[in-house]
Amino acid sequence: MSNEAVFETIEEVNKHISHVEESTCVKYISYRVDKRFNDQGWKPQDHKNRLYWEWKYGKGTPCIPFDGVPFVFIGHKLMGCHRGRAKCGIKKRQELEDQRAKDGKEKRNLLLKTKKVACPAVFTISRIVKFPGFKLEKDTSRLRRVMSISIKQALQTDPASVPWKIQYFLKIPSVTDHKGHPIGKGADQVDDRVKGYIRALVQQGVRKVKEVKNQMVQYVRTELFRDTTPPPLRRFFPTEKTIHAVMAQVIAEEHYSKIDLVNLLTLAENWKAEAPRINFLLRVQSESENLLLCYQTDWQRRLLRQYGKEVCFLDAAYKRTRFPLPLFFLCVRTNVSVAPVGLFVVQSRSAEAVGEALGVFRQWNRGWSPAYILTEHCPVEMKAVEAAFTGAQAVFSDHLRERTWTKWLSNRSRAITNQEGIFDMMKAIAGALTREQHQGAVERLQQSPIWLEKRQLFKNWFTNKWLSEEKRWANAVRVDIVNFVSVVNGGLEMQSDFFTHNNMKVHKKDTLSQMLQFVVDDYFPPMHQRYIDLNSQSSGEYSLNPTAPPFLWHRPWGVVALVMDNMSAALQDSDIVVEQASDAANGTFRVKSGAESTAGQSGRSYTVSFGSEATWPSCECEVWRDQRLPCEHFCHVFRSEPNWTWEHLCPKYRDHPLLTLHSHTTTEEEIEEALNGLMHLSPASPVSLQWDGPEETVPLVQTPQTPQLQLHSIQTQWVAPQASQGPREREELQREELQRECVAKLKSIMENVSGINNIDHLQELRQKLDVLQAQSETMLDQKDAGVKTVPTPKGKRKRAGVEIIVAMPKRIKVLSQIDVENVQK
Repeated sequence: MSNEAVFETIEEVNKHISHVEESTCVKYISYRVDKRFNDQGWKPQDHKNRLYWEWKYGKGTPCIPFDGVPFVFIGHKLMGCHRGRAKCGIKKRQELEDQRAKDGKEKRNLLLKTKKVACPAVFTISRIVKFPGFKLEKDTSRLRRVMSISIKQALQTDPASVPWKIQYFLKIPSVTDHKGHPIGKGADQVDDRVKGYIRALVQQGVRKVKEVKNQMVQYVRTELFRDTTPPPLRRFFPTEKTIHAVMAQVIAEEHYSKIDLVNLLTLAENWKAEAPRINFLLRVQSESENLLLCYQTDWQRRLLRQYGKEVCFLDAAYKRTRFPLPLFFLCVRTNVSVAPVGLFVVQSRSAEAVGEALGVFRQWNRGWSPAYILTEHCPVEMKAVEAAFTGAQAVFSDHLRERTWTKWLSNRSRAITNQEGIFDMMKAIAGALTREQHQGAVERLQQSPIWLEKRQLFKNWFTNKWLSEEKRWANAVRVDIVNFVSVVNGGLEMQSDFFTHNNMKVHKKDTLSQMLQFVVDDYFPPMHQRYIDLNSQSSGEYSLNPTAPPFLWHRPWGVVALVMDNMSAALQDSDIVVEQASDAANGTFRVKSGAESTAGQSGRSYTVSFGSEATWPSCECEVWRDQRLPCEHFCHVFRSEPNWTWEHLCPKYRDHPLLTLHSHTTTEEEIEEALNGLMHLSPASPVSLQWDGPEETVPLVQTPQTPQLQLHSIQTQWVAPQASQGPREREELQREELQRECVAKLKSIMENVSGINNIDHLQELRQKLDVLQAQSETMLDQKDAGVKTVPTPKGKRKRAGVEIIVAMPKRIKVLSQIDVENVQK
C-alpha cells in the first residue's frame, strides 16, 4: 500500500523525494506537470475554482481527508520511475538518430537500446490552497453550500481579508509497486559472473575497454542467457565507466603482487642504509592493515620548512599519470619552481588513508602545520586535509581548477557552444580582485545564454559544485597568502609544468617498486638540481644588476625582470598624478592618468595600498592580479613619494621567501657549529648599532666592555635616472645608494643577534650576511679600474679613502666580538 505525506513548502517536498530516492536507489522523473503547479504568484481570486471539502475519488492521486476546512486544487505533478514508460516513442527516437546522422555524428552503439521496463511506480503530488477562516464546526450539506457561497463572495468583494495557506499532498509508491527491475542498494552492481569474466580478460592481457565490452556482451548472450533474452539491466550490461573501474582494480592488484613486495622490501633496505638522510615508512598490506608508504629526503625537509609553513600543495599524481595505485606528492612553491617535498602511496582512495599519510609527514616535520593546502576539487582530498591539520583549509589549485573547467566544457556529450566565451566569464569570476568585481562577474555569467537555457545543465553544475565553494578558489573571497603563492613570479606556468608529469606517464604500467625507483632516482633529483641551478643563475647574473635599484638585488630573475618592465613603463608614462587617499597615513594612494580618453573623460584611476602588519599590499590593476609584484602604479608612488618605498610594504610580503634568493650550500652540521660559536655572546650585552654623525663617514666606536657598532639607518628608495645626469654622476648615485643599503641592512642584521633562538633563525641570518657580503664586493667592483688599491689589514680593503665591508667570514663567527672588531664601513 502506498504511503502519503503532507508538506507546507515545495522545498520540503523535493527534500522528501530525494530521501526516498536515496533509500530505494531509484530515480524519479517528471511525467506531467499542470501549468499552475509551479506558479509561485498564484492567488485564489485570480481563478474560478471549485471548492472541495475532501478528496478520495481521483485515481492515483493522494487522498485528502475531511477536516472541516474547504480547499481548492491548484495543480498536480506526476513523477514516474526512471525505468517506467518512455517519454518519447519509437518514432521520436528514430528522428533523433536521423538528426545525429544528418549532423555528421557517429551512430551510437548502445549495449541497452533502452533501460525502460514499463515500471508502473509513480509519485503523485497535489498542490492545494486551504481557507482556515471558513472551517465548518458541523458537517451538513446545507452548511457546505452556505460556506462555499460565503467564500466566493469574500474573494470577489475583499480578497485581502480571506486567509489562505498552501499545502502539498504526496502519494509515495511502495517497494512492491516497482516491477521488472531490482531496487535498493546494490541493485545495479555488476553481477559476480560478469565481473569474474572481466577480471579473466584483464589477466589475459586485454587492456582496451571496448574490446572487453564486446567480449563481455557476447559472454552474457551466449553463456549466461543462452536460451532466453537477457534482461535490460546494468547488472549484466555495465557501462564503459564501470568496466574501466573493474579493470583498474584488477591492474592495481597486479601491481601490488607478492613478487613486487620483495622488490619493495629491497628498496626499503636501501633507504634504511641511507638514514637519517632519508625518512621512509613502509607498511605492507595484511588482513588488518592497508598498504602505506611514505618517503622524504633531507633536502625535501629543508624546502618544506622554508616554503611550506603556510601553504602547500597536495598533488594526486596518479590521476595525471594514470598509475593504478593512489600515488600522491606533497609539494611547495619555491622562489623559482614547484618542488616535491615528499611522496606517499596508500592502498585505497579514502580520506582516512590520505589523512593517515599526512599525519606521518606531520610527525617527521615537528611544528609543521600549514594553514592552507591546495588540491583539486576532490571531496576525499579536501576532507583528508582538513582532518589532518587543525584549522587548515583545503583550497583549489588555480591550474587544476582551470584544467577541470576546460575538460568539462569540451566534453562532446554536453554539446556546449561558445566554450571560450563561457571560460572567460568563469575566469573573470575567479580573478576578480574585489567583492564588487566578483559579484559583477557572477551576474554577467547568470545573464548569459548558457545560464538561461532550458536544460540548466551548466547552471546546476556551476552553482552546486563551484559557486557553493567559491571561498576556495575565487580571489576576491580567498585569503591573500594563497593568491600570492598561486600566481607570483609565474606561479600558474610553474604549476602547469609540474602537474603534467610527462616523464612519469611512460611508467604508468610499471610495478610499484619500479615506479618508486624511477621517482626517487630519476625524477626528484633533477627537480632539486634545477631549483639549485636557477637560484645560482639568478644570484650570478641578476642578483646584483647595476641597472636595478637595490631593493631588487638578491631576488629571483623572474621577479627582477617583471618589476624592471613595470618600472620602465612607469618612466615612459609621464601623465600620471599620485594623490594621497584619506588614509594615506596607512599607505593608500590614488594613481590617476592625466590623459583624457577618447570620450573626453579623464583616464582611469587605481587605488594602491602598501598594506600593514596584518593586510597585504594591493592594486586594482590587472598586472597586479596576474603578477602580485609592484606594478606600474606602485612604481609611480615610489617615484613621487620619497617616504613610501619598498621597505614600507607589508613585511609579510616584502620578506616572503618566494621573493628572495636562497643559498643551499650550508649544511645542518655547519649551522650547529656556527651556533656553538655564538654561545659566548651574552644577551645582556647585545650588539647595538647607532650613529649620529654625518652620513659621509661612519666610524667604528668600540668600548672595552661592550662592542658597539654605530651606524646611521637610512631608508632605501628608488630614484629614477635623470636625463641631465652623466654616466659618472649616475654611477656615484648608485654607489651612494648601495652604501646606504649596506649600512641599513647591517644594522638590521646586528640588531637581531640577541634574538637567535633556533637553527632556522640562524640560517636566515646567515643568508642575510651572504647578501651583504655580495653587495659589498659589488661596491668595490663598481669603483674605477684606475683607482689604486691601498693594502689594509686582513678583513678590509681601502679604495679612494673609503673603507667598506669586503670579506664576511664563511661561517657566522662574524657576529662574535673578535670579528666585530674587524668589521668597518
